[in-house]
Amino acid sequence: HSLPSEEECRDYFEQYHVPENIRRHCLMVQRTALTLARELVARGVTIELPFVSRLAMLHDLFKMVTIKEFGTGFHTGAVITKEQARFWQAMREKYKDKYEGEVAHAVLKDRYPALAESLLNVSNPKNTNPTWEELAVHYADWRILQENIVSIDERIAYLRQRYARPEEVWQEREMKIRQQEKEIFSHLN
Repeated sequence: HSLPSEEECRDYFEQYHVPENIRRHCLMVQRTALTLARELVARGVTIELPFVSRLAMLHDLFKMVTIKEFGTGFHTGAVITKEQARFWQAMREKYKDKYEGEVAHAVLKDRYPALAESLLNVSNPKNTNPTWEELAVHYADWRILQENIVSIDERIAYLRQRYARPEEVWQEREMKIRQQEKEIFSHLN
């Protein structure tokens, strides 16, 4: 697969005016996903580590298209410059009703088609057949709340509080992440 370099990924954070807290979250997910992926590789699972690295780094590159109340509520304490605020307001208008994965796919599909496809899939709850790279990044993202490693129980409690969804939706998503966790750890100690 053609992939951006780590430096290009860091440049994307600048180019797309990603707030510092989201950048730090992406880098923590990257570290966690790579640790997990390396352990899986050591146990014989075929995973492309550079792909995991870039997918994790960029998984929330466009998260701000979905966050309208940045700096308030659940995002109290998050800092955004006026330039970032203007940029993301324009992006929300340009990509109306799109999620971060959809925007990432639209922006990167011509240059990095495989990565763009995985960015579309990695956080999609309807993705029923994730690649090992997507699985490692998705699981790592579930285990990282802001920049801290948390349990699935803590993460699901946060998500239930943060996003208004019917209880059946949360039960289904929790069941799915626990199945994915079981799949991952069936290969690990």
